[in-house]
Amino acid sequence: MYLVTGATGNVGEEVVAQLLARGARVRVFGRDAARLARWGDRVERAIGDFAAPDSVARAATGADAVFLMTGGFERASFAELAAALRAGGAPRVVFLSTLVADVPELEIGALHKQREDAIRDAGLHATFVRPGGFMSNAYGWIPAIQAEGAVHNAMGGGSFAPIAPEDIAAVVVHALTTPPPAGQVFELTGGELTTVAAQVEILAGVIGKPLRCVDVPVEAFVQQMTRSGAPPHIAAAVGQSFEAIRAGRGAVRKDTVERLLGRPAMTFEAWARKHAARFA
Repeated sequence: MYLVTGATGNVGEEVVAQLLARGARVRVFGRDAARLARWGDRVERAIGDFAAPDSVARAATGADAVFLMTGGFERASFAELAAALRAGGAPRVVFLSTLVADVPELEIGALHKQREDAIRDAGLHATFVRPGGFMSNAYGWIPAIQAEGAVHNAMGGGSFAPIAPEDIAAVVVHALTTPPPAGQVFELTGGELTTVAAQVEILAGVIGKPLRCVDVPVEAFVQQMTRSGAPPHIAAAVGQSFEAIRAGRGAVRKDTVERLLGRPAMTFEAWARKHAARFA
């Protein structure tokens, strides 16, 4: 049996779906019972909160392995959470980290590395899955697309290789069901370098609607995130990552999906076609 935290997120939902498709037993963990009800009796449900580490440890009881999310960007409680898992039986852990975990000058990288280290320090058998930017980040474009037929781009002409949540989940499921050696790190990207402008052009063709790509300063994007309810430190960390991409530091492509799964990573066009209804 596998415990999936963050089960209603873009990656977690795919992890649940792919495990169920394999006939695996799945237990989902979250704070909101209503949101976890979507799977009916196909899964077990455990209600709890990362801020209460013992609730995670209880949920992991009897699990062969745990898919562990970051639980947000708060620094508190994560070492306690890892220690609670260890004390509760030390199931294997597959942790969703970030491609920039070894780039300490980026706040997002430093936060995730801190959590990786907490897992290592607890002595858990762990695999670290480090994806780059998610294709599903494009969902953040939807309000401006619907309101003004535009996408606000704070990454300029910087190239990057976004990855589909479906591919991240497939690597997670591989690690859950075919345990690699302890401490294994899987760095993930999509298969093609692109830019936001190129993605917008593809999306416009998929949904059959003209779209404008409007460059905006990173600071303006950070301010908009904050006005929309994002904690200031999270908005600032995202802005810092955007600055790195604008500066050309995001032009990285990994072949991990192909090597592990024996197939190419999903293209942005294929992902956009699959999820086109979300943008209509």
